[in-house]
Amino acid sequence: MILDFHTHLLDKGHWPNEWWDYVANQWASAEPGRTPDQIRGKIEAGLIDPDGSRMIADMDAAGVDAAVVLPIDWGPDFHSEKSVDEVVAHAIACQERYPGRLIAFGGIDPRRPGAPEKVDAWLSSRRVNGLKLYPNCGWMPGSPEAIAVYEVCLAHDAPILFHTGHPLPLLDESWSRLDNFLPVVEAFPQLKAVLGHAGAPCEFENALRVAEKSEAATLELSVCLWDDHNQEAEIALAKRVAKAIQVIGAERILFGTDHVSGKRVRGPGFLKTLVDKFHRMPDMARAGGTSISPNDMEKVMGLNGLDQLPHFKWQAVAL
Repeated sequence: MILDFHTHLLDKGHWPNEWWDYVANQWASAEPGRTPDQIRGKIEAGLIDPDGSRMIADMDAAGVDAAVVLPIDWGPDFHSEKSVDEVVAHAIACQERYPGRLIAFGGIDPRRPGAPEKVDAWLSSRRVNGLKLYPNCGWMPGSPEAIAVYEVCLAHDAPILFHTGHPLPLLDESWSRLDNFLPVVEAFPQLKAVLGHAGAPCEFENALRVAEKSEAATLELSVCLWDDHNQEAEIALAKRVAKAIQVIGAERILFGTDHVSGKRVRGPGFLKTLVDKFHRMPDMARAGGTSISPNDMEKVMGLNGLDQLPHFKWQAVAL
């Protein structure tokens, strides 16, 4: 089975005004005579997928059985029309619309008042399967507020997918450097800490070092490979993955794509192209002078993701 452990499914008002202002200014500056106010109101429509139908169509075309949907809380320094509760409720609604296909996570900034209690309520409901955390919005992974949230997730045996590596524009990369996660995995060795993007593009080795210090941390591979990457890049990633299998085991590596299902975000066939690239990773490993077994690749592509999600029930369906 194929389980994409890193996707985003958005509706109106999910992302902050500051983001739309930034994009409008960037796009306007690329064409003489165009102003941000001419663009600002048109951008969001290309990002959203209100009922999840585009995501499901993309998954069907790519042969993806299930996908984790990751809401992002940009934190108190950014201003969105929708609340954290509304954003997470949208993920849950899409999960209920497509049972067994979409897997809702929660997303919250640990600095928000009552964050641990909210996470506990989400996870206790069994409608939220894990948590997405984005330190680049302005908090340290080892902060007391974050630790209180980790304790809740550990009690529920729920995974936390952390953003690592380069962040979205407007955000500070320093918050998610891999060294910041060492105290977390040392204090919580059994926490299902999913190192999103595995530190891409520059910190894969550091991500592997963090995972090695943990009993349960995993490397999630989205952004390590893009749809337009050439064979040289595929071989390079295959060699890194082969090394990671030797160091922490194939069971602690997760397939993910960072797919966003809005009509103007990823190019046509993005998801299928990436699935195909990952399927040929054993061939790329051989081309690079190493090896990845078909059995290990099967684990990476989906079985490991299932192991992260104790309450998610999956049954094979014809795509």
